[in-house]
Parts: sequence; structure tokens; C-alpha cells
Amino acid sequence: MHGSHERIRSVLNNIIPDRPPLYDLIRNDAVLSYFAGEPITVENAAELVYRVYAQIVDATRPQIRLPDEEKTLVRPDGRKERHFRWTTWVEPRVYSDASAYAEAKKNMLNTFDPSWTEARQTEMDDYVRRVRLERARLGDVYFFPSAPSLGLMGIYGEIGLEQFVYYFAEYPEVIQEQLEMHAVQSVSWIEHLPEEVDIDAVFMGDDIAFKSGPLLSPHWFTEHYFPRLARVISAYHRKGIRVLFHSDGNLNSLLDGLVEAGIDGLNPIEIVADMDVGEIHRRHPHLFMAGGIDVSQLLPYGSPEEIRTVTRKTIEAAEGRLMVGSSTELNNDVPLENFLAMYETVLNYRY
Repeated sequence: MHGSHERIRSVLNNIIPDRPPLYDLIRNDAVLSYFAGEPITVENAAELVYRVYAQIVDATRPQIRLPDEEKTLVRPDGRKERHFRWTTWVEPRVYSDASAYAEAKKNMLNTFDPSWTEARQTEMDDYVRRVRLERARLGDVYFFPSAPSLGLMGIYGEIGLEQFVYYFAEYPEVIQEQLEMHAVQSVSWIEHLPEEVDIDAVFMGDDIAFKSGPLLSPHWFTEHYFPRLARVISAYHRKGIRVLFHSDGNLNSLLDGLVEAGIDGLNPIEIVADMDVGEIHRRHPHLFMAGGIDVSQLLPYGSPEEIRTVTRKTIEAAEGRLMVGSSTELNNDVPLENFLAMYETVLNYRY
């Protein structure tokens, strides 16, 4: 949309824009087809999806997905990879027991080489090309490129939460050593990020909470997670790059630690997990936010008038520090008229 980059940069710099920016991932057939003027198919999606993004959001982040054929693949290690229209799920890796997991990870950690290799430079070159390609496809839409993080979500995602709980209880140091490896890798990656790619904000995703509260105790995060996160964010800040941190769930007991570690923005503000845009803004007025409109209950099941009312109140509570969007991604459960209620409310709002 016209003025999107200027609008987002105003928010990043704590300047009130002309109106609130719209920020989202669009994985909704009805919305995409309505703005494209024709049904979205696997065949035409590569062209139409990006065209619609340029019409209806000011900013977005990885991963912009295209619809896929439903299928099941088998990875080389035997795990199934299931593709649905808008998502992909991979079976967790199974170890015989906690000691087998610990042994495998210790072997991996023992061979870790922190030096910057030709292979890592090739990965960086590929990353830069992907960022430039996404920017070219999105046009005026501001793109928050992906950023390496501590990867706690990747650690438990590999094995599933049930195995993770057992392994963490028996070998907490193995989890912590993996976080340290990721921190070292991330700082090195940031230090080698070329200035000519001209990134002024990145998206760092690491789901660290349930709807009920943190994945692990706040004390554990204070001791083992936040200091390492601070090292990574400090490396970004030395490059003049802001960090939009993403985590679903109830982050209220972790929010101060995240801010002290240096995050500049927070996403997606999961309302049904007792996250509140106004309260976050009161606690940390400098923090910008992205999301904030409940996609679990309100957007799928509320009335358009309810959505207009909540959207206006949420904008006002943030006092110019919110990029408005769904509280994770705009999925197929959201009716077109409900998206339009949010969309039109934002477009018509003036500070």
C-alpha cells in the first residue's frame, strides 16, 4: 500500500504515523481470492498472493506461504513430513531414551566449529538473495526478514514437548549447551551480515510460552535464556538493526526480562493467553507491537461490529505503538467480512 515503508519506519522510530500500519501473514483463501479477483490456486498463487499482500498489508514477516497440494513425504531419517494447503508438519525425532538423546547432542556439540567457514558464507549469500527476492516480490510492503535466535523452539520442536520435558529433567545442561551454541552461531552470523543488504529490523521467532504461562520457570529464563538473548540482540543493535521478537503464549512474567535483553518489538500479542496491548504499552511505552487482534475467537466467530469496536480500542490503547493484525496469522477460519471489518477500521483511522 502507498506509504507503507514510511509508516513502518515511523513506528520503529517511535513517531506517530498517519494511521496504524497493517501487519499480517495471509493464509486465508477467501481474503486472497476476494482481493485477487479470482480464486487462488496452487498454479496461480506465486503471482496472485504477492499481489494481494501489496494491496492489504503494510508489513509482513517470514514465512509467506503459497498454497500447497496435500501430500505426505518421508524424510531420509524416516520421519513423515505432511503438507496441508497452508501448513507443514514434521513428525518428532524419537530417541530410545534420555541418555541416547544426551549422547547424540554431546557428540554434535563436541564437533561444533564456531569459525566462519566457506559453507557459512554461502548460506549468508543465499539468505541475502532470498531477502532481496522477497522485497522485490512485495514491492511497497515492508518485509521483516528472519533472524537467527537461541532456537529453544527448534530444540523442543525436533523431539516434541513430551520427550523434551523428560530430557530436560535429566540433562538440563545439554539443553543449555545447545542454547549457547546457537547464541555463538547467531552472533557470528550477525557480525558477517553485509551492510549493503540494508536491513533495519528483523523478525526473531522463538515460542517460549503456553497460554497458561512460560514453557519453563521464569528463574530458568533469567539464568539461562535472557543473558544469551541479550548477546544476540546486542549484536543486532551494533549493526543498527531492531529486533521484533515473536512468541505465542502468556509472556507477562517474562516480559520485563525480554525488554531488559533488548527486544524492540513484540509479536503476536496472544489475547486469549491474557496478553493485553494496553497493559504492555503502559509497562514498556517504547516497545512497538505487531498483531493484537484475537484470531482464536474474535476474528473467526465475532461479528463485524464487535471486530470494529475491538480494533479501535486496541489502536487507542497502544497510542501509536501498534502494527495492527491478527494474533498470529490470518487463517481460513476467519470469514471475509470479519477481515474487512478489521482492515477498513485500520485504513479509516487517523491519529
